[in-house]
Amino acid sequence: MTNKKFCVIGLGYFGLNLAMRLTEAGAEVLAIDNQQEKIDDIADKVTHAVCMDTTDIRALQSFGLQDMDAVIVAIGEGFESSIMTTAHLQEIGVKRILNRVTSTVHERLLKLMNIEELLVPEAEAASHLAHRLMIPGIIESFEITQDYSIFEIEAPKRTVGKTLLELNMRKDYSLNLVTIKRLKQKRGLLTKGEKEEYDVIGVPSPETRINKADILILFGKEDKLKNFLEEK
Repeated sequence: MTNKKFCVIGLGYFGLNLAMRLTEAGAEVLAIDNQQEKIDDIADKVTHAVCMDTTDIRALQSFGLQDMDAVIVAIGEGFESSIMTTAHLQEIGVKRILNRVTSTVHERLLKLMNIEELLVPEAEAASHLAHRLMIPGIIESFEITQDYSIFEIEAPKRTVGKTLLELNMRKDYSLNLVTIKRLKQKRGLLTKGEKEEYDVIGVPSPETRINKADILILFGKEDKLKNFLEEK
């Protein structure tokens, strides 16, 4: 199986983390920024890291970007460099371009350039935070349609020790349990800051029993989830 190849241009917080996550997922990643210190920070975490000015089309042409699966323009400050870089990528024949959007004007200009895959990480983060603040117990949420989402929630105390058959979430709340993330290794004081490790138990059966510290992955409507979480 051929590895996916990506280029991330702009190594602010979003671009840096995206480049590292793609690399961790097994992709070949070329990371580009015009500040050498950012290149130094990521050089050993991605396949290639290059300091260059992407508003110079001659520099861009030397990296074979047209052969990559996608180029992500994650330039964060202002939008002039993003627009010029995007125009150059289109000119050299890059098949798929994704752009981080920094303002409504930036978004309008990119749409005029026929860029359809627009990224607004700040808006997504705000939406996720709003869910967490408004619905205690939610860890993460992913909107599938306007009405339906996938939710990651902490298993409520009243569910611990019960089977899915006993909880009857589908009938009583119109919620489907997709899977369960079960705590594998808890971090202590000396490993503070490191992520907890979880196992995914697969497709749950009616006899699957909820454990303390389980994370439930649910599919359904937000109002139904609220009802489920608010019940004592």
